[in-house]
Amino acid sequence: MIHATTLVAIKSKRRIATSRYWEIEIPRGEIIEYLKSLEEIQDVADTKENIPLIINDKKYFNRQCGNKHILIFITDRNENDRRINENISNAAQELCGLIQEKGIKYVQQNFGEIIRPFVQSKLKIALVGEGGVGKTTTLHLFLGLIPPKQYVPTIALNMEVIENIYFGNYALVIWDFAGQERFRKLWKLYFKGADIVLLMTDSTLRNVLLSRDMYTIIQRDAPNVPVIVIANKQDRPNALDPSIIARVIGAETYPLVAVDIAYRERLLKIILKAVTEHLKISIPDVPIEKLLRFGTDETYEIRETETSPVEE
Repeated sequence: MIHATTLVAIKSKRRIATSRYWEIEIPRGEIIEYLKSLEEIQDVADTKENIPLIINDKKYFNRQCGNKHILIFITDRNENDRRINENISNAAQELCGLIQEKGIKYVQQNFGEIIRPFVQSKLKIALVGEGGVGKTTTLHLFLGLIPPKQYVPTIALNMEVIENIYFGNYALVIWDFAGQERFRKLWKLYFKGADIVLLMTDSTLRNVLLSRDMYTIIQRDAPNVPVIVIANKQDRPNALDPSIIARVIGAETYPLVAVDIAYRERLLKIILKAVTEHLKISIPDVPIEKLLRFGTDETYEIRETETSPVEE
């Protein structure tokens, strides 16, 4: 998870522009502490190597932009060094070119938009289950929309894809797969491209047994992809208790009534738990709407208000 990116003036050590993606503050004193640590390493080791450093349980990466500015990426300490090093190198190269071509004021005013392609990642969630269990209705609930009044089967060639959902620097993409038997052969391709699978059942014994078979298929074809089981239609008189469904399928199971808007927050928490466990990060104690954001690209980025006068 990338917490923030910032462009700093080397001489004054002040932030010229910052984009923040996570609900964790990055104090100026922490930036200064990081820059001083870099200077100490370079003085002792006489090296220009870009070594990530841990400051207050966050990991800092940097690349210099010319002689006056330094670009910093702040991430959680578990972030992959190789990926971040590649992204920050490409971002610094882009910023250096723009500073030379259009000036530092232009970069300051457009920093978030410039840096976004080097920060944003996609996290793919596959929503699977038998036809009629309520997958599309669940998507409507997730988005806060009025659920459809009648069942319209999702077909593979018209698979519903939900985008414009943002979690930190990740854009979530949710695929609603066709559940009909004739489309099962296509699932293997989609499972391998997913980061998380949400497996839905309608809570009847017949469907739970079918879902157990699906769970076995997912584990076989995509053994490293986490699977979250959701028991929909818990308001029906013949619905099995989620604890029983978990014992049949062999995976933790969450209850849901997708046609009831009161279950939306519960669904958001299920998704949030799956995402944070996949990314191996903890959830900060803030309202859920600050963590999962819905809308256009403009909602993806949270900009800091603090900037400093640019150094020409």
